[in-house]
Amino acid sequence: MQNLFFLLIKYRYVILFPLAVVEGPIITIITGFLCSTGFFKLFIVYPIVIVGDNIGDFLYYSLGRWGSSDFLERFGRWIGVTPAKMDAVKDYISINPNKTIGFSKIILGIGVAGLVLAGKSRVPFGRFFKICFLTSVAQSAVYLGTGWFFGTFYLQISHYLNYFASFSIVITLALVLFFIIKSRIRKSKIKKP
Repeated sequence: MQNLFFLLIKYRYVILFPLAVVEGPIITIITGFLCSTGFFKLFIVYPIVIVGDNIGDFLYYSLGRWGSSDFLERFGRWIGVTPAKMDAVKDYISINPNKTIGFSKIILGIGVAGLVLAGKSRVPFGRFFKICFLTSVAQSAVYLGTGWFFGTFYLQISHYLNYFASFSIVITLALVLFFIIKSRIRKSKIKKP
């Protein structure tokens, strides 16, 4: 984490954009703190982190929309992902894009899956971009504000963001495991005469 801090101090705006694409939330918090010290200008940082965040979202969307689905087709059945379930998820995302894409942006750790699935569900890019952009505007303001007022605690904030992301991943994996076991039990009951 301290390496990110020193990279920002050394390369300033040049490194901010690629870091915002890769590691948005904590970079935004750190730059919020650096804005409060006068090292960065808030009116320059704010659009950079929004654009960087949206570029990252577009990359995930592109992976879902135009990337290969061989992995899911080949190994999906082992984790309970069937074509019927994928169709149900795609239908849900198509019907509720604001909710699913918005929550995917907010939930750290597992949110990437929602952005990839939005691409896989063929959500129109214009709508996807609008939802992501508006969410990024609000989210970046919150993260910059957090950095501005509580930036001296950026290591602790990063620590809690990592806990939140880890917790989200564990809960998701537990739910997936639960549904796999439930599906296997149901299949074994159906096979028995």
